[in-house]
Amino acid sequence: EEEEEHPAPADSVVVAPTAVDQAPSAEETDPFETDESAATLPPYPAYRMTARISIPALVPMPAWTDLEVVRLLDISSPPASPLSPWSSPPP
Repeated sequence: EEEEEHPAPADSVVVAPTAVDQAPSAEETDPFETDESAATLPPYPAYRMTARISIPALVPMPAWTDLEVVRLLDISSPPASPLSPWSSPPP
């Protein structure tokens, strides 16, 4: 009896080989050799940087007395002009 070849149905799925299937086996690869002259990173604490910010404590300010406040306000405000409309009553 002859066996007939049957084509795959239209809804069948063809599976492609994966990257694992295409990767070389252990027999096909050379063992990794370490190179003593290769650059290596220093140990972790050697390249870690820590920032320290210090804020000076505020100097306590003495409370102002009422007399000092009045004196400073008198110094900082200019004298009233005699020609100011606010300094004389309207005619």
